[in-house]
Amino acid sequence: MISCILARRWTLWLLVSWVLASGVAAAAESPIRSIEVVRAADAYVADLTMFAPVPGGLAWTVLTDFEHQPEWVPNLRESKVIESDGNTLTIEQRGVAKFGIASFPYVSVRQIVLEPERTVRAKQLKGSLRRVESLMTLSPDGNGTQLQYHLEMVPTGLASAVLSEDFLRHELTEQFSAIIAEMVRRNR
Repeated sequence: MISCILARRWTLWLLVSWVLASGVAAAAESPIRSIEVVRAADAYVADLTMFAPVPGGLAWTVLTDFEHQPEWVPNLRESKVIESDGNTLTIEQRGVAKFGIASFPYVSVRQIVLEPERTVRAKQLKGSLRRVESLMTLSPDGNGTQLQYHLEMVPTGLASAVLSEDFLRHELTEQFSAIIAEMVRRNR
């Protein structure tokens, strides 16, 4: 009886130790190298540097797979290309951004200008926010791809009440961690 209790405790201790060690390893392997979010007047400006341990071509394929992004981007419910003209796309996306008890449903129609395997430039044409512009730049980095993301957004209405630097930092970290996880999954 005592040996059975000791064996269970030992097993539980090993399991807890493994889970904690796995969490530390996962945190150490975060794809986000740096993230800075600041509020400037009525706008939020974010800059992220990320690393994806995949070839640039694969990183590009995942970043521009707009039709399938709801399958792996947590806050995205619908994404579709509504117009295509060479390297210029118009996409419509719908989702709900959540942080704690706060949530913000959004709709965005954006013009996307692609410079294949180098940059993705996006500008909101209409949507839940007053203004959104972003630039993603890809570059080789050792055995993978460095992703530089710059975002400028001006909220309006409900978004103004919900949005904060912490909220935006959380959303960007969650979104890009999921996108890079999809890159890694496809690379296997």
